[in-house]
Amino acid sequence: MISWPWKKPKLYRHGDLLIRQVKKIPESATRLSTNIVAHGENGHTHKLHGSHQVFETSDKQILFEAKQDLSLKHQEHNTLKIKKGNYVVVHERQYNPFNNIEEDVLD
Repeated sequence: MISWPWKKPKLYRHGDLLIRQVKKIPESATRLSTNIVAHGENGHTHKLHGSHQVFETSDKQILFEAKQDLSLKHQEHNTLKIKKGNYVVVHERQYNPFNNIEEDVLD
C-alpha cells in the first residue's frame, strides 16, 4: 500500500468537468453571486445546491467553497455529492488537429 506524506486531494468527475480539492481559494479571486460553476452547449448548467460561495480568478478560473456537504446537478448527469472544502473546476480539453488548437469539451 502506498503511504502518502500528504493528504490526497479529493477528485470528482461530473461530465466534462473535473472538480479538484485545493487547500485554499486565492485572496485575489472575485466572489460571484451564482450557483453555476459551468455552462454546457445546449443551455445546460452544472449547478451547486447547498451552502457555498463561487469565485473567479483574473484568468477566468472558477473555484468554489463548499461550506457544507453539497450536491452538483446537471440535466444529463447523475447528481454528485461533494464534501465540505475548497475546489477548483477544471474543464476537459481536446486537441483539434485540423485547426491545431486545444479547446474545451462542452456537454
